[in-house]
Amino acid sequence: MRKIIALLVACCMVTALAGCSPEWKKKFIRKPKTTKKKMPRIYQVKKYDVKPSIQLYKKHYVYWKTWQDELVEVIGENTKKDKRCIEEIIGQLGDMQNILVAEKADKLETHIEEMREVADMIREGDLSPTTRDYLRRKLEREERYIKRDFGPNKMKNYIRESFDDDEGPSPVTVVVTSDTGKEVQVEGEK
Repeated sequence: MRKIIALLVACCMVTALAGCSPEWKKKFIRKPKTTKKKMPRIYQVKKYDVKPSIQLYKKHYVYWKTWQDELVEVIGENTKKDKRCIEEIIGQLGDMQNILVAEKADKLETHIEEMREVADMIREGDLSPTTRDYLRRKLEREERYIKRDFGPNKMKNYIRESFDDDEGPSPVTVVVTSDTGKEVQVEGEK
């Protein structure tokens, strides 16, 4: 019995002396995560010298036609899809308009306005079968007009020379991301 008591006293003393020493604390306390110091990132963004061309016009024409056909096919089934289609249609028509000379661009503006009216009706919400049929007919009519008056073969002679009057060297934009996450843009020339 004395041996047991002596052994317990010895264990208590060892525990008391070792107690909460720094080594034991380290074992059970989480270490704070160390964050790596971020180096600033440098991105060079070049402005490419894109000139209006019939190929660029054809590309936007094909994109417009694809989105137009998609909308005519699925109008009223999914409102998100309808909204996305009409926004893409208006965007592609706007890009086609930017490639054309002012005279033809003004004529295309009337069709873009018609598409904006369709977009407003789609954004309003639930489309009844009557409204859906009305919009489908309107979209098909506008598609026929645009194909007839603004097809790529008819627009070959109405492509602008350049997007802007400024023909200087193309600027280079450098975007620097600092440690704080702020982006700073610095513009210069090539």
